[in-house]
Amino acid sequence: MRKVLLCATFALTGTAALAADPAVELPVAAEWNWSGAYVGLHGGYGWSNSESSYNDDDFNEDCGFDEAFGCAVDLDPDGAFGGIQAGYNYAFGNGFVLGVEGDWSFGKLHEGDEGLFQDGTTATRVDLEVDQLATIQARVGYAVGQWLPFATLGWGWAHVERSAFNEDFGVDSSEEKWHDGWTIGAGVEYAIDDHWSVKGEYRYFDAGDEDYSLGFADGTNVDLQIHTVRFGVNYGF
Repeated sequence: MRKVLLCATFALTGTAALAADPAVELPVAAEWNWSGAYVGLHGGYGWSNSESSYNDDDFNEDCGFDEAFGCAVDLDPDGAFGGIQAGYNYAFGNGFVLGVEGDWSFGKLHEGDEGLFQDGTTATRVDLEVDQLATIQARVGYAVGQWLPFATLGWGWAHVERSAFNEDFGVDSSEEKWHDGWTIGAGVEYAIDDHWSVKGEYRYFDAGDEDYSLGFADGTNVDLQIHTVRFGVNYGF
């Protein structure tokens, strides 16, 4: 019992001495500094869904009823992509981090379909491909040490090519459009050291609708939505 009391007395005396001595600094957990500009690379996988309709409502009304007539083709392109990003973060002292980021991706999200008319004859084959994606977005996050969970909101663009082919009718053409619309997402970033970090995120992109003149019925309207999962690495300055 006397040994226990002596040890406790020694510990309390030593702690009091350290606290009284201003020259002695106790270790404090450092907060990670997320402020500054950065550049990086990313890659991932995207999938989408589209809703297509003829620009002539009379053709849409006949779709599915006339045996010699086919419906507008809904295509859901998917595939891999990769690209670059750059941005800037500002870290507040309370853990909140605000930033802005822009990125550009290249890849091949593609699907094609060769439908059949209801009478069994071959319809025109239609292909839809997304080969470029670009966004500019605001980021807001809350830093927990080297971890930064974040959410994004911004505007995006998608370069889309729609093609049509029918050997029987001599159709072989394509048309390119830029779709644009709002995008939202969420993810988490982890700082490896003072410069390097890695991240993963999901984004939803409402790419809006565009008119394609290919085919008949005054062309086809395509409304496109894109989902992406991406992983990246950043270098901060």
